[in-house]
Order: sequence, then C-alpha cells, then structure tokens
Amino acid sequence: MARLRETARGRSGIGWIRDLPVDIRHTFRQFARRPLYTGLGVATLGLGIGATVALFSVVQGLLLRPLPFHDQDALRVFWGDYDWRGVEFDFVKERVTAFSNLAAFSTDLVPLRVDAGSTTVLTAVSSAELFDLLGATPVMGRTFRPREDRPGAESVVVVSWSMWRQELGADPNVIGRRIIFGGTPTTVIGVMPQGFYFPTPEFRAWRPLLLDPASGEYHGNGWLVILGRAKPGATAPRIDHDIQSIATALGERFTYPAAWDKTKGATTTPLRRYLVGDLRPALLLLLGAVILLLVMACGNVAALLLARTTDRTPEMTLRTALGAGRGRLARQVATESVVLSAVAGLLGAGFAAAVFDLLVASLPLKSGFGAAVSLDWTTFAVALLVAIVVGLAVAAAPVRDLLGGRLGGVTGERAAAGIGGGPRRVHGFLVAGEVALAVLLAAGATLFIKSVGRLYAIDAGFEPRGVQVADLVTSPPEMAPPARRQFFRDVSERVAALGEVSAAGLIGRLPIRDGGWQGTVSIEGRPDLDGANAPNSYFRPVSPGYFTAMGIAIRSGRGFEPTDRQGGLPVGLVSEGFARRAWPGLDPVGRRVRTGIAGDTAWITIVGVVEETRMVRMTGENPLVLYVPVEQMPYALEGMTLVAKVGRSPEAAAAAIRRVVAEVDGRVALARVMTMDQVVATALAEPLRLRFFLSLFAGLALLLGTVGVYGVVSYSVARRRAEFGIRTALGAAPGRVVREVVGQGMVPVAIGVAVGVGAALALSRVVSGLLHGVTPTDGPSLLSAGLTLLVAGAVAAVVPAWRASQVSPVEALRAE
Repeated sequence: MARLRETARGRSGIGWIRDLPVDIRHTFRQFARRPLYTGLGVATLGLGIGATVALFSVVQGLLLRPLPFHDQDALRVFWGDYDWRGVEFDFVKERVTAFSNLAAFSTDLVPLRVDAGSTTVLTAVSSAELFDLLGATPVMGRTFRPREDRPGAESVVVVSWSMWRQELGADPNVIGRRIIFGGTPTTVIGVMPQGFYFPTPEFRAWRPLLLDPASGEYHGNGWLVILGRAKPGATAPRIDHDIQSIATALGERFTYPAAWDKTKGATTTPLRRYLVGDLRPALLLLLGAVILLLVMACGNVAALLLARTTDRTPEMTLRTALGAGRGRLARQVATESVVLSAVAGLLGAGFAAAVFDLLVASLPLKSGFGAAVSLDWTTFAVALLVAIVVGLAVAAAPVRDLLGGRLGGVTGERAAAGIGGGPRRVHGFLVAGEVALAVLLAAGATLFIKSVGRLYAIDAGFEPRGVQVADLVTSPPEMAPPARRQFFRDVSERVAALGEVSAAGLIGRLPIRDGGWQGTVSIEGRPDLDGANAPNSYFRPVSPGYFTAMGIAIRSGRGFEPTDRQGGLPVGLVSEGFARRAWPGLDPVGRRVRTGIAGDTAWITIVGVVEETRMVRMTGENPLVLYVPVEQMPYALEGMTLVAKVGRSPEAAAAAIRRVVAEVDGRVALARVMTMDQVVATALAEPLRLRFFLSLFAGLALLLGTVGVYGVVSYSVARRRAEFGIRTALGAAPGRVVREVVGQGMVPVAIGVAVGVGAALALSRVVSGLLHGVTPTDGPSLLSAGLTLLVAGAVAAVVPAWRASQVSPVEALRAE
C-alpha cells in the first residue's frame, strides 16, 4: 500500500509538495555539515545579488521610473539650451501648432533671509505656464497664474517640500507668508509635493520670470530654455515639420551670428533624455559590470555545488538503491541550490539596504539626482527574483548530470569520473567563463585608469592646490549698485590681508564649474570677422588679484591694476586662443574689441594676453575668453566668486572667509564654499568614480576567477589522489606531476582569456564615449588584463599541483 501511495503521488505530480519541507530540512543539515562551503557560497552570491539590486534601484529611479510629471513622453525641450531670449520665446509661442503649450525657464542662485543670517537657494525662474505644462499640482496653495510673469505682478514663490520643511520650519500656515527672497518681500503661494523636482532635485524654489518687452534683458543675450508639451496624437513627423517652420520664421524675423544661428540644428529632445541623458551611459555601464560580477559568482557557486554533488556519489548511489529516482534526487539538489541562493538573496538585500546611501553618494550622479533614488519594495522583490533565478541556474549543471545518470556509481567509479567525464568538462567551462568575464572587467578598469591619468595630465591653466573659493550672493533690492561694488572691494581686500593668504581676487564665473555668460565680439580692423562671422567669446569680469590667486600667468603685456576703474580707459585681457583667432601672428596688445555687454558699445583696449585656461570642462575645445576689470563693468554685479590662495587648512580658510563676509555685511549670503581641488574633482567625477567602481569590480572579479581556478584544480587533484599516489610510487617525478596539473588547470584559463579579449574588442563601442585620450581597443590595456588573469590562474593552480606531487601512496590507497 505504501508503494502504491507513493506511485499515485508521483503520477499526480503533487509528491514534491510533501517532499519540499523534507528537502529544506535536509538542506540545512547539509549546510551545517559543510560550514566553509556554505559560507563561501552565501557570501559570494550575497555580494553579487546585493550590488546588483542596489545598482538596479538607481537605474530604475533615474531611467525607468516615471518622472514626477503628467504624461512625460509628450514633454520635449527645444534646441538652443539656455540660449533663448524673452522676445524669441513669445515669438515662438505664437506660432507653434504641434504643441498645446510652451514654457520658458532658467536658473538662479537666490539669497534667502533666515533667522540665522542669509543662505542661498537654487531656484528655477519660469514663465507662468510651467506647472500647468508639467501637469504638476501643489500639496498646499497654488502655482503661477497667467500674467504673473509680466510687469506689475506681485513677487511670489512656490517652494519645494524640502525647503518648506527646513528653511520654513514646516509652517502649516506658510501660504501667504512673506519672506525676504532675493532681497525682496515675496509671498509664498504654494508647496510642491515630496518627490517633485524640476529641472533637477537640486532646485528648491520656483519664481516667475519677468518678461518685460521694455527691458534690455528681454531683447538681450539668450539665457532661457524652452519646454513644450506636444498635442495628443501629434506624430514625430508633424512635430519635426512644426519645428522646421519655426526655425524658418526665426530666420526671417531675427538676424543671427553663425555661433548663435537658431535656424540651424532645429530639433527637440524628450525631457527625460534632456534631464538625465548624461547619466545613462555611466549607469548602464556600471550595472552591466555588476551583472558580470554576479554571473561570475554564480559560476563559482555552480562549481562548488557540482563538486559537492559529485563528492556525494556514494550517498546518491545508496539512495538510488533504496528507490529514489533521478528526478527525486535532482529536486533535492535544486532545492539545496535555491535555498542557498535565497539565503544569499536575503543577505544581499540587507547589504544593499546598508550600503545604498554610500553607494549613491559615490556614483557619478550630478545635479543632486542622488536624492531622486531610493530603495523600495521593488528592490527586495528583484532581490528575491534574482535569488530564485540564480538558484535554478546554479543547479543546472549538477541536475543535468543527475538526470543523465552521470553521477551514479560507487567509489571505484568516482575516481574515473574525476579523471574525465561530465563534471570535469562542466568545471572547465565554468572556469573559462569566469576568466572571460574577469578579463572584461579588468580591461575596462585598466582603460579607465589610463583615461583618468590622461585627464589629470591636462594642463588646466591654473594651479588648484591651496585655492579656496566661495560664492558671494547679494540682494539688489537691499544693496544699491555703489554698495555692492564697495562690498566686493572690501571683502577682497580684507581676505587678501588675512594671515597665510598670499593673494585674493574675484571673478564673475569660476572656471570648470560655471558656464554661460558669452556672446559675440567685434574686432577692430577685422571686417572678415564681423556680422554672421563674428567670433563667440566668454566674458569674465575679474579683480586684479584673481590671476595671482589662481596661478594664471600673464603671457604678454600687463594684468589688471587698481587704477583700471570706471572713467578710465576701458581695458581687457584675452586668452591665448582668443589672440591666435583674432590676430594671428600679431601682437594683441593695444588692439581693440567691442562686446555690447548690457548695451555698452565702448571699445575695449587689450593690454595683455593670459595663459590659456580650461573654462567650461577639462576636455574638448576651449572657448575664447575675454577678461574685463570688474570695476569697469557698466553695472554692479549681484554675485561674484571669491578665490584666495591660502596656506592653511581648507576648514580654517573657509571659517575666516565666512567671518570676514559677516563683518563686512551680514546680508550677503555665501554658497558653495570649497577648494579648487574639489571643483576639479567634481568636474572629473564621472571618470574618477567609474574608475573606482570598475577597479573594485575588477579586483573582485580577479579574486573570484582565482578562487574558481583554485577550486577546480583542487577538486581535480582530490579526485585523482589515488592516481597521483600510484604514479609517485611507480617513479613519477614531483615536478612532472606539478607541470601536468598546472597545464591541465591552465587550459580553461587560456581559453577564457582569449574569449575575454575578443569580447572586449567586440564591446569596445560601449565605453568609447566615456574615455579620454585612450581608445577602447588599446592593446596594452587588453594585454595587461589578459596577462593578469593568466598569472593569477597559474598561481592558483600551483598550490594544489604541489599538493598532488606530495601525495603519499600508502595514505592515498588506505583512504580508498
């Protein structure tokens, strides 16, 4: 009757339900008997699963999760980033047909008066249509009304959830509250929900633009971004036709120089790609690398499980003799694998939760996007799913051999199975695959190490070491232009007089960190560079001490002097690139240019040429740069960046600068107080952090590959222990045994290296856009990665090979 019941259960397909608890209990007993095997497998898989799900959470949050806007696929950004004028925005808005609405926005750093003093808030300034276009609604209050971006409107602000909680103290009655924002009494009209951001999570407030046709800013240089919402059903060809028609109309209405010609390159970009497009390649590269590491961990655990299952041949044989079928044994092995992976998955999920914040802070995420990602239930669901899939994948090799009858036999057959047969071939395949993946990761790490080295070798044109910088932001309504000029003058002089400060100066926008503030220039005596051919140049107002503080050399002529003030001869300095473009082969000193900044058309006399300095980024073509004395600017600047060459610690220097600013005028806010080394490191954040992670992954891959080679060779030696003992008794030299074992162990390693190098060449395009000064097919990098794995494989094989040469024939035969 018992046999009939078992047969009935087996045929009905429900026997596994009763067997599963038994198999799980048996699995934990097996784990307790082999704690080293269990610990290695769980730790290896847990690390791989944890890293994978943590990075998947980042990718999901930035690339897969919907943005906090309604129907994000309909939102598109127009060409000409931060290049549109108010007059052009109104012109385009009247002529679009494929878009239901348009909005314009830009960015600003605005001082906020708080009880403890002044602080700064990164703010988006936009046209009144922005929130309606995004489909975003506040949790309290309202957003902008029509015409609140036009002259005569009240000063209002919409704040983020974080600003409401922190700066405004989570005031439940905040709507209608008046705050001093940008030096102006401003009414808080709305609070956006938690999780909302635009354009990036760094922005914490939104103010209306002032689109005044009577102002010079409305018709001046471009500084806006245009965002549109496509009409329902608008196809890509219709949108493109509308955009090209607008470009044609712009050319008929406005005259553009070649550098700012909006009739060319007219296109739109989906909003998600515009916001996070730069992050996508780096994140996908890191996710791919960590998945390779997970696959390597799976290979290692599969090899361990296969070896463990093969070593249990007598047990399997006995259980078969007692009536267990191959399917029953295969289910038990699969259960062991899945349980081990499930435990590893729980460990990995805990690991991901523990290190997630540290991981996000270390990733190359710009513009505060780290605040937009978080762990949630989907992360742990992914961890569980990955664990189950990994468990089934790891069990594939031993289950296949069990179902094929290749793990049967008794002790006499076990030795033969160790010499040849399925398990050994599967072991070799797993090792070759691990080595190939390790070569891929090692090659990638080597390429990025070289790339970062080339970046640091670039001459930035300034000396960042020992330079402290700080943004000074004033409130124009509270400080008249003469007061602002005097404040910047006093702060610069008092900081320069501090002990251990050798030089101090001011600049409108800091190199490497700040872009913008550019336009065309007219060059006297060069009619060929006039009109549409006028060159584009960056404008940088600076004080006399700036070049000394930054270590920028004056190549010819002179620098700025304290006497270069308003009422005197307008003077300027040009970069070496500017001099070569404007006056090739001639001395620029004494020649004149005209900019038209704020309507000022006075001729500027060039008095010197300064060292070429990286202005926007560390790579790519450097722009032309025109420096002018800050004292000769036609208007008083609202904010400037202080730079000081200090001989003390950065913390002490920052504290001294804060003290000086507070003493001169406590209404002025400080922002982004840091060292110039930090500015450069931020500019190189992506390659630096990619180098760090890929080097870390490559190191782990090298470790896993070495462990894999050691494990398979050790397993082979253990299986052939009796054979080696007999051969030693018959006169085989220990050196010959070592050479044979190492040679056999190196075969899958050599195959894996060859496959890995070939795969690296095939996937070279994946990293080509992230490297500088190094080709993705760089021969030395690929060669060093391959040689590293070959050496590691040889070292891993030598230890078990030496053991094989020392086997005692008597002990080997007694063990059998």
